Amino acid sequence: MIYLDNAATTFPKPECVYAAMDAFARTSAVNAGRGAYRAAREAGEMIKETRERLISLVDAREQAQVVIAPSVTVAINQIIQGLRWTEKSVAYVSPYEHNAVLRPLELLRKKIGFTVKKLPLSADLSIDLAETERMFAALPPTFVAVTAVSNVTGYILPAEKIFRMAKKYGAFTLLDGAQAVGLLKLHFASLRADALTFAGHKTLYGPFGAAGFFLKNGVDLEILLSGGTGSQSESLEMPRTIPGKLECASKDTVALCGLHEALGWLPSARVLKREQELTAYLMDRLEQLDRIILYRAPDRTCQAGIVSLNVDGFTCGEAAAILDAKHDIAVRAGHHCAALIHRHLEDAAFKGTVRLSLGFFTTEEEIDTLITAIQAMKKEDLKNVDLEALRGLC
Repeated sequence: MIYLDNAATTFPKPECVYAAMDAFARTSAVNAGRGAYRAAREAGEMIKETRERLISLVDAREQAQVVIAPSVTVAINQIIQGLRWTEKSVAYVSPYEHNAVLRPLELLRKKIGFTVKKLPLSADLSIDLAETERMFAALPPTFVAVTAVSNVTGYILPAEKIFRMAKKYGAFTLLDGAQAVGLLKLHFASLRADALTFAGHKTLYGPFGAAGFFLKNGVDLEILLSGGTGSQSESLEMPRTIPGKLECASKDTVALCGLHEALGWLPSARVLKREQELTAYLMDRLEQLDRIILYRAPDRTCQAGIVSLNVDGFTCGEAAAILDAKHDIAVRAGHHCAALIHRHLEDAAFKGTVRLSLGFFTTEEEIDTLITAIQAMKKEDLKNVDLEALRGLC
């Protein structure tokens, strides 16, 4: 299989991650923080080191605390539902946001009745910063959410500039780093983010089950989830300090071990440099094709390793199915849980886009095979595709 769906989850993982998880699962997969015996203490120490590696990765020492969650979606829900909303609240979101942000906001908007507005786009689909500033002045924000990297086009959004504007009005700022932490060079203090989320299984090259967020020191959230923490068990209330206040239930120590190992691997791997090289190679090849529609970042200086396209004469699902059935190439087709931006891409006739997302282990030879497959695509190929399997995919 040629795997080009790394925006969904990076695959494969580094070999050291597999080895570490296997060894830990066989010898040390006990409940951290729930026992005084050696294995439990060692599991707890591994989690502590994982937090320290995360803090170091985004240069957040003395700036933030790490809150661990089972997924980035859970983490975002903890943040959004942990804030104090009123009918007068005004939330701004970029049109590139994922449903992990949009749906929790919509759930609360229906209950409370506050305002949600979209950040404006320029003709090239970049964020219009001048118009954003005018919108903020006319209707000051109390909450602003921006994804660091679009999971549809690979656009690296100008989050720092947007947050600097938002902070003039005291807004809470949320940066969704699911497609960025571990890839982009992020410095927490300069971002002006109150919370920065991460997904261990994406650009951090760890497994599913290990995610969370960085929460700026001094920022507090209401408790969304409560339960056992292994500390202060005599009390019916959750601990009052962060991160304990926001973490309950047994942690997935095997997944966190994998993330711990991946964080040790990342600095030497030079993932960003490799992905930049691959993205440039992919874009050069795609721009030579005359039968595709490209949906990409406004320019290459703000392009991560995600590119969407469509093939003339095929829906996105049909094109993806042919790539899979005939060439064993794995891509994503549909709306990628980010409905707002597709209204601007005007891809309704194709029912979304074919998304190509590169990873550290992608090769130039695999990209060449993809290009050849797209060039050779024809309607007759659909005879060998199970079109029923496409129903309901998005």
